Amino acid sequence: MANMTEEELKIEVKVAQEEVRLIKSKFDFQVSELKEEVSFLKEKLMAQQDMLKIAIDYATKLSAELKIFKKRIDSGNFQSTH
Repeated sequence: MANMTEEELKIEVKVAQEEVRLIKSKFDFQVSELKEEVSFLKEKLMAQQDMLKIAIDYATKLSAELKIFKKRIDSGNFQSTH
């Protein structure tokens, strides 16, 4: 490297700068893809969380209604609708 001319050094610098630009471009693209995937996964998890909340609310409501129904049966205050 000590024997390189100024022109050869300039060429080496340009090549290195181009490599850095290429690597940065690839990195930025990969980061962008990861951000999209994280966003998609976040939306999916939020939807699943909403579905679980609905299922839990429904199960809680059914449980309460079953307790009331059982009390009515146990107290003899039940009339069949059939």
